[in-house]
Amino acid sequence: MGIGLQHFISPACVSVCAAVVLAASACGGSPALAHHLSSGCGDGRRIAITFDDGPHPPYTQQILDVVTSHGATATFFDEGEAVTAHPEIARAEVTAGAAVESHSFGHSPDLPSMSHEAFAEDLRRAELALREALGYTPALYRPPFGHTSNTMLEELHKAGYVSIGWDLDSRDWSDASVDEIVSSVLDHAHPGAIVLMHDGGLGGGNPDRSKTIAALPRVLDGLKAQGYTFATVPELTGQPAAQSPHATGAACSAN
Repeated sequence: MGIGLQHFISPACVSVCAAVVLAASACGGSPALAHHLSSGCGDGRRIAITFDDGPHPPYTQQILDVVTSHGATATFFDEGEAVTAHPEIARAEVTAGAAVESHSFGHSPDLPSMSHEAFAEDLRRAELALREALGYTPALYRPPFGHTSNTMLEELHKAGYVSIGWDLDSRDWSDASVDEIVSSVLDHAHPGAIVLMHDGGLGGGNPDRSKTIAALPRVLDGLKAQGYTFATVPELTGQPAAQSPHATGAACSAN
């Protein structure tokens, strides 16, 4: 769920690497330096549509149908708990050409305050669920609510993940109308934007996602009319979608 782009990273953050990007766009830099990215490369008119909190029937499949019928692509940040319950939907996302990445195990609001050990265990459980369903280990992780901490970033980096936020909020999580969801995206679209939307239960709930589904065709058509093409988050940021089977974490380097 999104409640605004908030990244709680204290000035005292101790980096795993000496030269590390904590929050940045992904254009022209070394992917190995990224701890957190909130936007993609702004070269060219490409944009990434993302969906959080699934997979969740029946909404996820309806969203997939809209995305594919419009010749678009998307990224789904899936919860491990939901993937365990609906692995066939997660596999359908991959079959449709989407990128499927991690969104924690159960969307706990307590993740930023957890110890290293507790957060690492939640990350491991989510990773196991996605790997069992999809056959690979994701390389990207979206923090629930967009909230991060030094501990989370350090553990994500050690485990080979890059944290992914957003810089364009559709506000489909709020009481916004369909028209307001559409205008939130189209009025603020820019090259390299990562757009936040939802296909599942917000924070474990079971809301009606019909407004998102009603808005999505207009969002995709409107972005096309503005000259945008669609990319997955890995494509837009230059980050890998999956970790190498033998990966032990991103390498440290500086350019």
